[in-house]
Amino acid sequence: MKTNKAFLFLTVLAAATACNKDNDSPANAITTDEAAVIVSSSLASNTSGFTSVSAKASGVTEDLLADNAGGRVDACGISQNIAFSGSSPAGDTTNVYAYDFSYKFRLVCNDDNTPKEVSIDISFSGSFDTPKLKASHTGVSELDVTALADTTKSFLLNGLYKRSGSFENKEKKTSGNSSVEITLTDLVVNKHTHKIISGKGTYTITGTVPGKGDFNYSGDITFEGSDAAILDVHGDKFDIDLKAGGVSKKHS
Repeated sequence: MKTNKAFLFLTVLAAATACNKDNDSPANAITTDEAAVIVSSSLASNTSGFTSVSAKASGVTEDLLADNAGGRVDACGISQNIAFSGSSPAGDTTNVYAYDFSYKFRLVCNDDNTPKEVSIDISFSGSFDTPKLKASHTGVSELDVTALADTTKSFLLNGLYKRSGSFENKEKKTSGNSSVEITLTDLVVNKHTHKIISGKGTYTITGTVPGKGDFNYSGDITFEGSDAAILDVHGDKFDIDLKAGGVSKKHS
C-alpha cells in the first residue's frame, strides 16, 4: 500500500512540474522558422533591412569625412540631412518593394578638434512582397560610427535598429503584426565596400497572430562577412543571406 501511495505521489508531482514548465514557457503563435524569416527580412538589404542602413551610413560617413578632411574646427558639429526613396524595377513581380528613408548625420569631434564619431538618426517606412514573406513596416535606427582615422581600413558601428508592422508568411499561411528590435555591437564595416565584415548583435521579436495568440523570441546574431550571418532562435541555428534575405536552418 505504501508503494502505491508513493507511486501516486510521484505521478502527481511529475504532472505538477510539467504544468509549471508549460506556464513558464508558453507556446508561441509562430515557429522558430517563421521567426527567423521575419528577423532575416529586418536584416537583409533586399528588404530594406539593417544591412542597407549600415551600408548607407558608412558610405555617407566616408563622404562626410572626405569633404571635411582633417577635422577642421568649423567642421566639428556639422550635420547633414538626407532623404531618399526607392522602389523595385517596373515589371519585377518576384521581389516587389518600396521604401522611404530619412537620415540625419552629425560629426562629433574630440577636444583637439579631430573627428571622434558620426552619430546618425534614421527613420524609415516601407513594404515588400517576396516569394516567402509580404510585409509593411515603419522604424527608427540610432547609430554611432567610430574608427574614423585615415589609418583604419574599417569603421566600427554600434547602435539600435527597430521596426514594426504587419506581415504575411506565404508558405505557412500565417499573418499578423510583429516588432523587431536589434542591438548592434562593434560591427566592423569596410570603409570602401561598406559591407559588414564581422560583429555581434542581439534581437527581440514580439507580435500577435489573430486567432493563435502572441509570440516572443530573442537571441543572438553573428555577422560572418560575405553577406552572411548566423541567427539563433530559441536554440535553433539559421544561416542568413544578408543580401537576398534567404534563410536556411542548420542541422546538427
